[in-house]
Amino acid sequence: MRPRNVTAILFSFAMSAILLFTGCRNIFSPTLGDLAGGNSIYRPDMERPADVLHNFRYAYIYRDSLMYSMLLDSEFVFVFYQPGDASGTGHYDSWMRDTELRTTGRLLNAFNYVDLLWQTTLDSAYYEMSGDEILLEDDSWFATANIADISRSYQLTLGDYYTLVGDAEFRFRKDADGKWRILCWEDKFNSY
Repeated sequence: MRPRNVTAILFSFAMSAILLFTGCRNIFSPTLGDLAGGNSIYRPDMERPADVLHNFRYAYIYRDSLMYSMLLDSEFVFVFYQPGDASGTGHYDSWMRDTELRTTGRLLNAFNYVDLLWQTTLDSAYYEMSGDEILLEDDSWFATANIADISRSYQLTLGDYYTLVGDAEFRFRKDADGKWRILCWEDKFNSY
């Protein structure tokens, strides 16, 4: 064998070994979990409603409709005020999970830049419920809670020209898998 062939064979063996041990890992994909400095992009366990709101913000900023879909309960309802004409009349309207996912997917795809800032927590209440009966209620999170009501103010920036400021009232439910999800979202935006 000539030395040139030995080098080629060793190089091929080394490349095969690297591919074997790294598998199909995409070295350019972002990682889940802790980043430098200990900050987490995504909280997969969703052990508290605060984790769901953190992931909600992540889904909007990164325009990730799949992530957003995992935050919504199967019985999710979105409630909003539909302003009327110049006479000042209007009404509340709502839609279910499927419409919410289509609408949010279109919204996230329509803008090249989306930023969501959660501002002040306006109110919160946590409940341990069995059926319709409240067994325990507190204004802060506790381990046996399975329903939570949280009101937060927000600022949503869409592209370069649109900023929505308002309040959002959320009802969360802890599912059988131990994860919290949004059961109801009532949006009350104030201005553009």
